[in-house]
Amino acid sequence: MINACIVGCGAISPLHINSIEKSENAKLYAVCDINPQKLEKFRDKDLICYDNYDDVLNDNNIGSVHICTPHYLHYEMIIKALEKGKKVVCEKPVTMTDEEYKILLTHPHQSEVCVVLQNRLNPCTQKIKDIVENETYGKVLGLKAVVTWQRDKAYYQSEPWRGIKKTEGGGALINQFVHTLDYFPYLISDIKSVRAKTANFSLEGVIEVEDTVCAYLTLSSGVTGIFLVTNAHVANTPPEFEIVFENATLRYADNCLSTGGVILERDEIETGKKAYWGLSHAKLISNFYDKNIYFCPKDIKNTMDAMFSIYKSADNNGKEILL
Repeated sequence: MINACIVGCGAISPLHINSIEKSENAKLYAVCDINPQKLEKFRDKDLICYDNYDDVLNDNNIGSVHICTPHYLHYEMIIKALEKGKKVVCEKPVTMTDEEYKILLTHPHQSEVCVVLQNRLNPCTQKIKDIVENETYGKVLGLKAVVTWQRDKAYYQSEPWRGIKKTEGGGALINQFVHTLDYFPYLISDIKSVRAKTANFSLEGVIEVEDTVCAYLTLSSGVTGIFLVTNAHVANTPPEFEIVFENATLRYADNCLSTGGVILERDEIETGKKAYWGLSHAKLISNFYDKNIYFCPKDIKNTMDAMFSIYKSADNNGKEILL
């Protein structure tokens, strides 16, 4: 049984807590946050409450840490945990900059880091992967991804690190839509070049990062893809991913996978305000603890390279960037 500690008790932490509780080989042992108000709700539970990350790392009873902190803390926290012999589960992004990511890849224990790109495990995603690998509908000819969500002023002002380049690393892409970008290399083939533009349409003067990304992707297989994502919508709607094959068109929309009007697979989804989310956090964390199956930083290299390249292209007026 591995004793786990949640580091960062913000909005994403309940998903990790619930997932640990469902695991057969992990136990929630401790929580950590520098904000005493966030720790207060755990005081009456059978948990150790830390307000200092170094104290967590010095606790030999803790075998793993779940990093659910702001982006700018991820890299340093991962490195320190690995140096102390802890396993790591880290929310995206594992690093905020390309330079940090390249260093992480060279760390001798980077394989001890489980990266939370849980949408890879959604039933529809796995079904698409099977269809592509078996060429059920022939070869892939082209791709399209569209996501329209809403992140308003209140969202960005709820945490001081959000919406600031130095502490978030970017906006819509690095925080929300890297999951959708990840579909391209995970399901089809590596992205080899990007051309992109970013914009801040809805929150000018509120945030200094993008709320919208438009990119043209060329994959190593030769197919091209369109990537259109935004946080400037008035509502949150499920991601759409379309694959045009030689003999059919596959559509993932409204959490269902279909072709020609026939539904092939459905995802389980959250309820309430987050009904546009899948439920694969628990599966990812269970796989990590119970089956030793997970995605480490090297397993997501092309996704990370593509994300950083999209920002580089946008900073250079849409110039093509080769990965």
